[in-house]
Amino acid sequence: MQEVQGIYDLLGEAKKIVITTHQKPDGDAMGSSLALYHFLTVLGHSVTVISPTNWANFLDWMPGCDKVMDFEKNREQAKEKVNKADILFCLDFNIMHRTKNMEMILLDAKCIKVLIDHHQQPQEEAFDYGASDVAKSSTCEMVYDFIVQSPYADKLDLDMAACLYTGIMTDTGSFRFASTTASVHRAVAHLKDLGLDHTVIHDNIYDHLSEGRLRFIGNALLNRLEVLYEYNTALMVIPKRDLLRYEIKTGDTEGLVNFLLTIEGMKLGALLIDRDEERKWSFRSKGDFDVNIFARLNFEGGGHKNAAGGRSSESLESNVKRFKTVLEQYENQLQ
Repeated sequence: MQEVQGIYDLLGEAKKIVITTHQKPDGDAMGSSLALYHFLTVLGHSVTVISPTNWANFLDWMPGCDKVMDFEKNREQAKEKVNKADILFCLDFNIMHRTKNMEMILLDAKCIKVLIDHHQQPQEEAFDYGASDVAKSSTCEMVYDFIVQSPYADKLDLDMAACLYTGIMTDTGSFRFASTTASVHRAVAHLKDLGLDHTVIHDNIYDHLSEGRLRFIGNALLNRLEVLYEYNTALMVIPKRDLLRYEIKTGDTEGLVNFLLTIEGMKLGALLIDRDEERKWSFRSKGDFDVNIFARLNFEGGGHKNAAGGRSSESLESNVKRFKTVLEQYENQLQ
C-alpha cells in the first residue's frame, strides 16, 4: 500500500469515483464520506457515495446525504457503479468484511483502491494507496488532512466543513476523549474561520431524539444495567423485546455505551444488544485497558484501544455468561 499522497496526481483529470464506508455508518463514517464527496465533486469528478446499509436518520441533515446510495436497496446499480469506477475510496474501516454484503464486490473491483482510516491492523494488501493512522481522532480528521495537504486546499468550503466537524466531534465524544489532540483543535479552528456554525451541528446530532428513544434510554439505565464492582465493569444487556417496544431504529442506540463509564470507578463498559441476525457488543474503557485486544481475542471484533466492538451468533444468555467468565482473566488489569 503506497502513501495516500500519491493519489493527488490522479485527481488532475476527471474520474469516475466511488466512496464507501462501513455498514451502519456513524457520524465519522458519513461525515468523512460526504466531505470527500464534496471535495472531489468540486474538482470535477463524477462521484457516488455508497453506504453498505441504511444509516441513522439524525444524519439526514448533512449536506449531500440525500444523494448517498443504500446498497441494500440498490444492489445492481451500486454494483455497476463500483465496477465502472476508476478510483474507490474506502473510509473509516480497516478490513473489507466491515462492508457486509459489499465485501466481495469491493475485493473483485479492478479499480484503484484507496484507504483512509484510523483503526488498528488494516487489510493493507487490499489497497493500492492509503493512510492508516491510529493516533488520529477520526477519519474526518484524516480527510481534513488529505484536503488541506493537497494542491487543492483552497477548495475547502462550508459543506465540507460541516461534514468534517460532525465526524471529528462525534468520534472525540464532543472533544473529551484522549484522541482530542492539539491538531484536532487547530483543524476545528480552521473550520470555524471558514464560517462554520457548530451549534447547528450539535443540535442536529444530539437534540432531535424521539420520545421512544428517550424512554428506551431511561429503561436501559433503570432495568438493563449491571455493575460488577469486583471488576470495575458496567454491563448493559438489551433484549430484542426492548428494541421492539420502543420502536428503536438504526442509530438509536448510538452513545448508550458511553453512559457506563460515567459511573465512578468504572474502567470497562460493555453493551450487548440482541439484533436480528447476531448479538452486537460495544466496549469502552479508560486508561490502559485495551478493548481492541479484548474484543479481538474474545468477541470476533476490534477497533481502538479505548473503543471497540464485537459480535456473536450465540444467544444473549450465552454471551453474558461468556463475558463474565472471560472477565476473570482480566481481574488484575481492571483493578
